[in-house]
Amino acid sequence: MEFFLEGLAQVANVSTILWMITGSILGIVLGALPGLSATMGIALMMPISFQLPTATGIGLLLAVYCGAVSGASIPAILLGIPGNPNAIATIEDGLLMTKNGQAGQALGGATIASFIGGIGSLIFLVLFAPLIARLTLAFGPAEKTTLALVGLVIIASVSGTNIWKGLLMGAFGMGLAFLGTDPFSGQLRIPFANQLATTPLSKGLDLTSTLIGLFGISQVFIELRKRQERAQKIEPVKIEKVFPPLKKLLQMWKVILSSLGIGTVVGAIPGTGASIAVFMAYNSAKTIVDSSGGKLEPLGTGSLVGVIAPEVANNAVTGGALIPALALGIPGDAATAVLIGALMIKGVTPGFHLFATNMPLVYAIFITMFLANIFMLLFQLMGIRLYPKILNVPQQVLLPLILILSFIGAYAIAGQATSVGIYNLGIALVMGLIGYALKQDDYPIAPIVLGLILGGMFEENFRRAVKLAGGNYWVFFTKPICLFFMALSVLSIVLPLLSKKRKR
Repeated sequence: MEFFLEGLAQVANVSTILWMITGSILGIVLGALPGLSATMGIALMMPISFQLPTATGIGLLLAVYCGAVSGASIPAILLGIPGNPNAIATIEDGLLMTKNGQAGQALGGATIASFIGGIGSLIFLVLFAPLIARLTLAFGPAEKTTLALVGLVIIASVSGTNIWKGLLMGAFGMGLAFLGTDPFSGQLRIPFANQLATTPLSKGLDLTSTLIGLFGISQVFIELRKRQERAQKIEPVKIEKVFPPLKKLLQMWKVILSSLGIGTVVGAIPGTGASIAVFMAYNSAKTIVDSSGGKLEPLGTGSLVGVIAPEVANNAVTGGALIPALALGIPGDAATAVLIGALMIKGVTPGFHLFATNMPLVYAIFITMFLANIFMLLFQLMGIRLYPKILNVPQQVLLPLILILSFIGAYAIAGQATSVGIYNLGIALVMGLIGYALKQDDYPIAPIVLGLILGGMFEENFRRAVKLAGGNYWVFFTKPICLFFMALSVLSIVLPLLSKKRKR
């Protein structure tokens, strides 16, 4: 109780509440704009979060995260265009409801479902994250090495349609993580070391500038390339009832519980993500509807069930993905990868150490996650008649604004150090161009981020484990936990390949 009150004291102030309200509204807007994602929103807000107290900064990022995940349902329901891939399963029934004059109920139902998914998964986060963190007490350098390997391989192997592209991007991210100085000898490991020894690059790439470039600036370039395509405008939509009938929602209790469980479990498995969870929840809902004896409308006919099921699962992934992120330091998806980066830059290392030494901050994170879902519910319901208009914001206004914010964010991280700020601008621009080129050929970006975050952890623990073992590299094959993690890494590569082979 003492830790809870201390955590509440970190959050219960006007500044935190106002920043979270701002983050929630911004997140919903970003989610509602096709092509912009929660990950991009978090990356753009990171520089601002560094100027705030830790709990307030994390609260801002979580508010953007929850708002953007939920806001993606708006264009899916009104236009049939998902704000991000996680809302694809919402399109079929959501768009049919709009055509049938039930747009208000579809948007309201999606918002309520998002809230149920977010709060339900938060309960699992509070219950299980501390228990999993305790298990890490049995982890030495060898175990931490193979744990980092699991995070790298699992995430990379399920990113995009080509497993080898995912693995290659993970390796590229690790290569970027190795730039700078050697953690043991202190020697420079950057090209042209003699010339760059006195520059900020001698410390390696700035993580925030890299993230802003890969996710923010690269997406602006992608959208500029698409400018020649004729944008689809929203036809006037009449929105009447916002709240779906309570009786209908109560009849869906099996669908809601099923989707909540699927979203939380899938989110807690690193590398899976909401795009998998929503289709699993949609298929599960079909089975439940078929066995309901006609009490529930069949999916694919403009059924509210077809909106509720994927949206519960979509937002349940948010809490589920934070379980491995906080307990193990391994992100459940790309957005939590950026959140881990924000924590680490703040000097907070996820894992048992966080739970053992800073429980007030852990409770503050839980409380801000709860508030993020409350604000998402309030503002998305209040803005149901307003947010659809956001989809008509001219791109010639939106894209320059995002680009300016990206550059300001990259420069501002350096504070008063002008030379560092200029280097950060250069890093953001170069990474933006690299991200643009990679996206053009369908290379996944998330594994690069994971390589950056987990690469240093992998190298440091690998070298420490080998040194402690007297130079014996077989140490990783003598520990049960290491063998388990290595087997998990191999399976995460082999199973997708076997699945593709069967489909062929």
